[in-house]
Amino acid sequence: MSAKGEETEMLIKERDNHDADVENLLRLLKCQITAKQRFFIEREIKCIGSGARGEESSAYYIDFRYKDSVNWAIIHDLRLEHRGFVAQIDHLLINRFLDIYVLESKNYYYGIKITPEGEFLVWNGKTFVAIESPVEQNKRHIELLEKLVQATGILPTRLGLPISPSFLNYVMVAPNSRVDRPSKAKYNTDMVIKADALVAAIDKRVDSASPTGVVSSLAKVVSQETLETFARKLVRFHRPSTIDYAGKFGVSVVAPPGFPPIL
Repeated sequence: MSAKGEETEMLIKERDNHDADVENLLRLLKCQITAKQRFFIEREIKCIGSGARGEESSAYYIDFRYKDSVNWAIIHDLRLEHRGFVAQIDHLLINRFLDIYVLESKNYYYGIKITPEGEFLVWNGKTFVAIESPVEQNKRHIELLEKLVQATGILPTRLGLPISPSFLNYVMVAPNSRVDRPSKAKYNTDMVIKADALVAAIDKRVDSASPTGVVSSLAKVVSQETLETFARKLVRFHRPSTIDYAGKFGVSVVAPPGFPPIL
């Protein structure tokens, strides 16, 4: 933690490195596997790379604007477990008003289409394919995060009572991704933003706050030190995933003596 009065960057946690996962998957490709197993393993490698590129792009825009501000805490790649459920949160951006921006990064290579019913479709080069709604996915992340901070008692307090944070749901896509949207009257997609438009989206939300909302936010503002303490306590609940790739893809592996095991 920074010393009182000392200004420092508030990048609390950086992205986890997934190079070891890729190395384990590459080792599996050298085993005796079927064509089907090879297809799924190679697809897994591509997914890890694609996800990493999307998260890295989003992290760049977040860090560029907010890393050097003592009024914001940044947490990347936070995996939480609570009562048998898991939330893999790509990015958290927290300010001194305890506004917690829960940011889901998506790397849609060909772009994305959102229907008036809120269905998300991606173009695979030949046709549109339905995918899980990242908005609903992030809602579940927020629900688990909210339950965890309440259950663990790590929220800052005032007059002995925990300060209630505000949770904001945003899905970030690459700046060069095409996003086809329905009219706002049919389905509001304001929470789906280009990664380079994050600052504008946050500024827009702040500018549109009602006088009552502004007063409410001012009433719960915390110090930079309190913000940093809360963010660091939250990071203590990070539980990195460990995946048995051999078991996942049904590959029988007998590692030679002295050869690192395939996880």
